[in-house]
Amino acid sequence: MTSTTTASAARSSVEPEPAIRAPGVAAAGSLGASFGTAPDGAPRRRRSRFPRAGGPSSAQPGAPRRGVRWVGPAGSLQGLVADHATAAGSWLLEDPAESSGCTVVAADALGTTALPSRSRTPLLVIVEGDEVPAALWPRALEAGALAVLPLPAASEELLSRLAELTRSRAGARTIGVTGGCGGAGASSFAARLAAAARRHGPIALLDADPLGGGLDLLVEAAGAPGLDWSGTLALGADDGEALRAGLPRVDEVRLLVAGEQPGPDEEDLPRVLGALAPLDGTVVVDLAASLVPCALEHLDELLLVVPAADHAVRAAARRLRDWSAPSGLISLVVRRGGGLTPSEVAEDLALPLAAAFRDSARGTVPLLDVRRRGADRAARELLAALLAEEGS
Repeated sequence: MTSTTTASAARSSVEPEPAIRAPGVAAAGSLGASFGTAPDGAPRRRRSRFPRAGGPSSAQPGAPRRGVRWVGPAGSLQGLVADHATAAGSWLLEDPAESSGCTVVAADALGTTALPSRSRTPLLVIVEGDEVPAALWPRALEAGALAVLPLPAASEELLSRLAELTRSRAGARTIGVTGGCGGAGASSFAARLAAAARRHGPIALLDADPLGGGLDLLVEAAGAPGLDWSGTLALGADDGEALRAGLPRVDEVRLLVAGEQPGPDEEDLPRVLGALAPLDGTVVVDLAASLVPCALEHLDELLLVVPAADHAVRAAARRLRDWSAPSGLISLVVRRGGGLTPSEVAEDLALPLAAAFRDSARGTVPLLDVRRRGADRAARELLAALLAEEGS
């Protein structure tokens, strides 16, 4: 017998949240970013005015970081990278088996020295000088580099990237879901993945597709009270707990949508993902193809949903080339029903197959109508596999 949570019953579970506002703090929509300058000229962020939930901040001063893996010869360039890692609160790893936050490779070593196989950590390529040689770009893109930085010219950017990439990811597992082509079914699968994550702790579902129809309409939660993307403009790095608490809740899933307002852009999305990263639980992001590049360094997994058809495979291949994601980050989810098998799609795209599913019955509402089979079952099994891998 099929186990189903009916949409009509679940609609009543859209729970309004009280406005979260610390004493003397204005509403989120009226806030603006506020920065100051320290006496020594170094930029210093003032205390955030984003509305907070009760209790202490989730940020832990001195929280553990991860090391930086260096690939290249010993010398002045390695010493320069080591200095940047130290300034970012990290260090260069000595043990090849130790987990790293990112890999930094010297341009001269690219293609001549073996990189960590199928690494999930971002890759930065470093070259001495003021500019990046034109011949280096194709090799860096082929290796899946997140950035190519000339030193010392790009010293500030290297420091910023190391500070972000070495931050401990012991908190939320962040899973991006995006389509290999238009109409792939990524939004629906993202909602079903969020439904599967409810039993494993707090879950936030983010609508990061500015040109999409809106996850709030998809899960029949339009107009639910709470924060939306327009209320995150004053968000600080330490405000993730307050953000999550202020989002509308639909069947135990916190939902961040744009509603009738503009959706997130390349600055909004990384800011929100960075704030949610230290928390517990799971963050599922329904990603527009155009926002994948700015989200890559914040993701633990990126699921690419592709219909089993030749035109969809061709479109997905073009997007993969455009994104230049780190090796091992992307897995494939195949929507059955086309002329290809899931294994053929995986072979054509050279991606590991994470799941395959058939469309649910017409009228089924993702997140609210949970079925034993189909896409819901695929989402549950996929999430269980990810959690088992994390615990191994």
